[in-house]
Amino acid sequence: MTTLDKKAAFVHVIDSHRWLAASGCAWNLVRPGGPGEGKFDEDLPNIIVMIRDCLLLHARSLIKFYRSKKNECTDIVLSDFDVSPIETSLDTCLEKYERPIEVHLLHLTDWRDVSYRNSHTPKRGTAVRPSWNQENSVIAEKLIFECLKHASEQGKHWQEPFQKLYDASLARYQHKSYSWPRVLREKSDVENYLKGLGL
Repeated sequence: MTTLDKKAAFVHVIDSHRWLAASGCAWNLVRPGGPGEGKFDEDLPNIIVMIRDCLLLHARSLIKFYRSKKNECTDIVLSDFDVSPIETSLDTCLEKYERPIEVHLLHLTDWRDVSYRNSHTPKRGTAVRPSWNQENSVIAEKLIFECLKHASEQGKHWQEPFQKLYDASLARYQHKSYSWPRVLREKSDVENYLKGLGL
């Protein structure tokens, strides 16, 4: 549970959704089989790896945000905004990505090594390395189309800001030229927007 003022915490929720949507849009363009596959390689070597890692980094933050319950640490979680938990089936789906992203992207650990994984009894989720090329869009869409949509449909005080964030994230994910709304950009813009809503 965050110790920040909710308006300040929401700025960080926006940030991760914004960059998940942007990197998801870019991934859909440059991914294997995408319309821009190979077009940027000469000028931007390894661009596909950079976009994939950006998507997974923000996805991991948001998976934790949507899956975490109230706790004693300072994590910003969905329940901070009086939004009911996501459905159990969606939680279970996200769980299968949470640990693999940690192990295979965010930590240098023995579990990255195939022979090590094959020769040891795995800790929960450590033996799995998803095919990111196939799963990236699935992860992004679960977080935007289902989790964020869920938050935007809640009838409490934060419904309108989550609805605005959902609309912006969906549009940015689907359209590379979409301009992010001013009220969801800088901290001062966000806080003024939320104050205007009485939050």
